[in-house]
Amino acid sequence: MNDSYDALGSLEASIKQQLDVNRSKNLLYENSTQIMRMEPGFLAALEELLNSRTSEPAEDVYGGIISFAARELLKRLYSINPYLQPGQAQVENLEQIYRQTWQVMIRTGNIKTTLAEFHYPALSKWLADLYPEEFQEVLKYSAAVGQVTYGEYSAELQLELLGIDTAQLRQPVLDIGCGAHASLTGYLRALGIEAYGIDRQLETDEPYLHQLNWFDFNFEAGKWGTLISNMGFTNHLNYAYLHDHSQLERYLLKMKEILESLSAGGCFYYAPGLPFIEDRLSTGSYQVQRARRSYDVLVGKIIRKEW
Repeated sequence: MNDSYDALGSLEASIKQQLDVNRSKNLLYENSTQIMRMEPGFLAALEELLNSRTSEPAEDVYGGIISFAARELLKRLYSINPYLQPGQAQVENLEQIYRQTWQVMIRTGNIKTTLAEFHYPALSKWLADLYPEEFQEVLKYSAAVGQVTYGEYSAELQLELLGIDTAQLRQPVLDIGCGAHASLTGYLRALGIEAYGIDRQLETDEPYLHQLNWFDFNFEAGKWGTLISNMGFTNHLNYAYLHDHSQLERYLLKMKEILESLSAGGCFYYAPGLPFIEDRLSTGSYQVQRARRSYDVLVGKIIRKEW
């Protein structure tokens, strides 16, 4: 048993290495299986894991590594396209691909063939379902993809950009897409403000933070005094409006839920702005304020009127 867990630990490091080696490779490229590399260390770790198996069911022993591999792949996909929004069912399907890959390896004993003929084609098909058809067509002819460079904004910069006076904030506060380190949430709590954050890729573990997709978060009607989303939810909503109508309806429904989660007199601060939504809000229920911080940055504030 100890040998199995040693092999699992070694495999985690090699999974990261293997994913990083193929980070710039495009899984939607029409010849994607021909460009994927297989790191010798990764192959050796898989071989060791196969040889150290016990008679226990694979899911009991290796379920953790399956979830780990899926999470690590998602991190890298988000760094390429942050607008990808796999639902819970799609995440479970991704884990199932890894589970089935392992089962095929056990059955055939052939690691390279399993990766080339089953695993990568399955990942390619899974990923295609997350992209609009017109994007898929373009990506078919590109062997490489770029990467988004993330930098979590400081709390002070976010407050300045959004025009937030912390002394006037209604509580509780929720930061939607708070970032891996939840800098704004932590800053507000240090001021004695009851603040919370949600993000799908948290790297800090605190009871006031929730690691999940905003589509999976229940905002609860009338709960929040202040909502904040800097280059988060509304950025994705704008993208869906402009480029991916297949996701637009669920974004609009979530926006409705977000606004209804404001308490009377509560405010939603966000960037970028949403003119196509703001102009359609009921003036009897909401007040909209806009400000232009630069040529291309429009920020918004929606106030839920007193009942």
